Amino acid sequence: MGVPALFRWLSKKYPKIVTSVVEAEEEEVLDAAGDPIKLPVDITQPNPNGTEFDSLYLDMNGIVGDGSEYVFHG
Repeated sequence: MGVPALFRWLSKKYPKIVTSVVEAEEEEVLDAAGDPIKLPVDITQPNPNGTEFDSLYLDMNGIVGDGSEYVFHG
């Protein structure tokens, strides 16, 4: 199930594939009564990381494999 140490090998060979990310935070404002409310993140704005991604690939082997083993082998 999967390739052992593939991520470690990829990240050593291509170190730029691993980056820190910044997540936009909800804004907190006061309503007319003076109570704080949170405004959701505006997803129409550009990515705060400065890098746009076209695709997101997730390795589901661990999730599907473990779940199916439990279902089929109890």
